[in-house]
Amino acid sequence: MVSKILSFIILVPLAILLVVFCVANRQAIPVSLDPLGTSPQLAFEAPLFVLLMGAVIFGLVLGGIGTFLTQTHHRARAARRAREIENLRHERDLANDKLRRLREEQSRETAIRQSPAGLPPRADNLALAGPSAAA
Repeated sequence: MVSKILSFIILVPLAILLVVFCVANRQAIPVSLDPLGTSPQLAFEAPLFVLLMGAVIFGLVLGGIGTFLTQTHHRARAARRAREIENLRHERDLANDKLRRLREEQSRETAIRQSPAGLPPRADNLALAGPSAAA
């Protein structure tokens, strides 16, 4: 909420200044792309605000492209680390599954060792366990 109010307080006066600048500089000015002035074919007329706004937009786009290109190695490193994290999570899950299976197998083996006659304890084997177990 505060950021919206703050941006409103900053952007509204900036927009008003931009409109005033554009209205005040709407007359066409000659622009020559020939630094020596020998070739009149490289000259044109455009309103000053269009030229300045175009230069600002061009600078923003060029700066964005430059920033994007210089941050490529950071994005690549982040992607590598994300893949590594996923691989480690997968390995952890596999290790947990293996540990769970080993614990189940170990508990089955101890249950078989502790049961009479080496039979696994089951409900239908209660009759074989003797009269005290059936009661």
